[in-house]
Amino acid sequence: MATTYYNAVLGRMVEKEPRKPRRVRVHLENNQYVLVPKYLASDMVGITEYGDLIVRSTDSTIPAGQYEGLTGCCGATAKGCDGYIGCRFCYREVDAMLGAPLRDSDIYLKVRAS
Repeated sequence: MATTYYNAVLGRMVEKEPRKPRRVRVHLENNQYVLVPKYLASDMVGITEYGDLIVRSTDSTIPAGQYEGLTGCCGATAKGCDGYIGCRFCYREVDAMLGAPLRDSDIYLKVRAS
């Protein structure tokens, strides 16, 4: 999702693509790997059956140790939109289970222990 802003030097509107965070490999228990942003690698627990990331919550408003699902499109949390559950960043429709607290049974593949 590009951001549009006015560039006074050029005298016109300019679109700027957002920078993608550096991604690192996180190996799963089936010997495959997923690429995740570096800042999420230490908190990642696994993935859902649809490929969405599951991380251990570090937010102070959520009880410690609870899992959070992140969208596959932007790596953001899900929220309720008008009649659907959507990505908090790009508003694409995502799986409804990402909008609820996740349990151990929601983890399809766990991160392989190093």
